[in-house]
Amino acid sequence: MVRERRVYRRWETQVLVLFGLWVVAMAVVLALGGADEAMLAVTIVGPVGPILYLFGPSVSVVVTPHEIVVNNTFHRWRIARSLLTPPELDDTFLEPRGHGLVDVAALQTAFDGRTVAAAVRWFRAATAEVAALPDDGRRRLGVRWLNVTVLAVAIGGWVLSERYIP
Repeated sequence: MVRERRVYRRWETQVLVLFGLWVVAMAVVLALGGADEAMLAVTIVGPVGPILYLFGPSVSVVVTPHEIVVNNTFHRWRIARSLLTPPELDDTFLEPRGHGLVDVAALQTAFDGRTVAAAVRWFRAATAEVAALPDDGRRRLGVRWLNVTVLAVAIGGWVLSERYIP
């Protein structure tokens, strides 16, 4: 059976464990702390969770019949399938014909940027499994405004925390 679309999202155990610890820490501080301590914890520790999301599961790569969509943390590439050949097993960059390299963050680890061989194998299999259809032959770059906003709010939380530090 031919599938219309395949999605690979970076789900790393380290990031998920840190995110889980963040959720538990926030729940404990909010349950046991007073209003001032809770506000201090929310403004200092609170932004850690959204930042873990930004550099973990928010990055992905989507293979469709018409294009490859590379969702990195702050920008999105839409690259026509006709411009690409699958990367080598140790490479996390796509090289559209006639254009510069495109980094595929979902195929790397979040903390040290190492190539995840299983992710690259998934990408190669997905491009083979999802049949390519005629496309427009273009490459487009866009900003992921929601992620930029999440980061701005997180940084704003840290700036605001100065008001609650005794």
